[in-house]
Amino acid sequence: MPFTNFPGGVSSLGMPVLPGGVPIMGSKAKVFFVDGARGSNGNRGTDWRKPVATVTKALTLCTDKAGDVIVLMNDGNTSGTSRDSATLTWSLDNTHLVGLCAPTVLSQRARISPPSTNTTIVTPQLNVTGNGNSFWNISLFEGDDQDATASIGVQITGARNYFKNVAMMNMGHANSADEANSAHLLIDGGEENTFDGCYIGLDTTARSAGNANVELKNAATRNTFRNCMFPAFADASTPVFVKIDSAGDIDRWVLFDSCIFMNATNSTASTMTVGMTVANSAGGHVIVKDSSIHGATAWVAAGNAFVRITGPVPTKATTGLSVDGGA
Repeated sequence: MPFTNFPGGVSSLGMPVLPGGVPIMGSKAKVFFVDGARGSNGNRGTDWRKPVATVTKALTLCTDKAGDVIVLMNDGNTSGTSRDSATLTWSLDNTHLVGLCAPTVLSQRARISPPSTNTTIVTPQLNVTGNGNSFWNISLFEGDDQDATASIGVQITGARNYFKNVAMMNMGHANSADEANSAHLLIDGGEENTFDGCYIGLDTTARSAGNANVELKNAATRNTFRNCMFPAFADASTPVFVKIDSAGDIDRWVLFDSCIFMNATNSTASTMTVGMTVANSAGGHVIVKDSSIHGATAWVAAGNAFVRITGPVPTKATTGLSVDGGA
């Protein structure tokens, strides 16, 4: 097979390679190309010159457990978006999605978003029920104006999935942002998933209900967030960055390592009462290591024994902040 080189860090000599030289294909795997601007779902997708138009179509071409790779191309603008009109259910194992675009921290233009003609919220946008998959350098956005419907960006019930430089940005309209059950990321019993350098949230739409950037429930186990950003724009005190508000929502632990939690500060923003709602019977520990919080009065409600905050304390005096154990 001739050597080819694809922009954005993916190259191949019979095998796609991620930035840093990490191969992610199996020995029997195939590569499928998606281009929302010039692709056609009538194409086979195996030739980058004849890509399919949506990730949904490419996923139907993949083989479970084979190590197939979907390459999401773009034109540098929103016109290159993969317009997926229904939930993208990632039920396969060992199947990967890589965005070929500038590796910005948010709003990557290797993007998945519903068509502008949609009249109903696509929720969740991405539903990962499979195991051992990876998602690199893509963004997901949902901003439909349907009222009285909660919006979930990414939902995970699977295990050992990896997200690198992925932006999860739903709740893009005030109607979904005022629903208490909305979340940018919902880990529903998912185990041992890792989020590395991801942007999980949105600070352009005001949130007025007790919804969350990330919610964990149903014994979500040993999930890790490293170097992630959690932006928000609260116009009430009730939204939170992290919601773990019922008995047994986590098992063992969840780790936030070197993360930034940022609630917008302007004339219309409200300070969050707490950055995290964590039930005393949550079932495991929330470890917050070397992280910072902005626009919230406290990390967590006073007396919570399940949140452990380690590392340097912010120098600005803020009521309720403490080290290793709540507010």
